[in-house]
Amino acid sequence: MAEYYRIYDLDALPVAVLAVLASGLPPYSRSKQKYTGQKIPDTTALLALIHDDLAHLSWMWSKDGEKGRNHPASVFQLLMSGETDRDIESFLTAEDFETARNKILREGGFIT
Repeated sequence: MAEYYRIYDLDALPVAVLAVLASGLPPYSRSKQKYTGQKIPDTTALLALIHDDLAHLSWMWSKDGEKGRNHPASVFQLLMSGETDRDIESFLTAEDFETARNKILREGGFIT
């Protein structure tokens, strides 16, 4: 609701108004995706499927494709499996974020 209607306090509105506003959200909104159980937006799924098909076509003409080995990994399957979400880290405060960021930069040798 905040993304489209700039409503941050849902308790301030009647349930009927919230229901009308929620029904007007586009299908690619985070709320609708959560409600329908979609893991990724439709456009992302289509692009991933196009990528997979092109990778498969390219692979078929390669030496590995001729011998039927080293199939290309499916980006669509990776996105749908949710495996990409396991490395996400969140922070409660900006200070926590800055501390973690500086640690990563120090370990990488970018800052001393």
